[in-house]
Amino acid sequence: MVTLVAAALLTSPQTGFAFGRTGGDIVPFRISISAEGVVHGTGAAPRHDRRLTKLELATINRVAYETDFLDLRARTNCAPALPDEATEFIRVASHTVRVHGRCVPRFNRLWAALMHSIR
Repeated sequence: MVTLVAAALLTSPQTGFAFGRTGGDIVPFRISISAEGVVHGTGAAPRHDRRLTKLELATINRVAYETDFLDLRARTNCAPALPDEATEFIRVASHTVRVHGRCVPRFNRLWAALMHSIR
């Protein structure tokens, strides 16, 4: 499966990672991490003044593999989520997953790894 994540990253017109939030009452943001580790943010993005190392990129790839990210549904609306709650998204290569609420543990794990990587 690691090779599937790696293959998706290599064969996709989009590479690297992106994540953020949209909608709801909270100011949206987007953070992109290029395949070379360059971090770029827009909107109300958390502070991110660093470039990721190859080891950090490999760690994120490993978490994407361990969570079977490429098998997650493109959109999930969690039952207890309020309408004014923001939707979070993660993109790995060209596969984007959007979750409204906190009911997808595998998504939450990759989200935490991405947030940790930029700090």
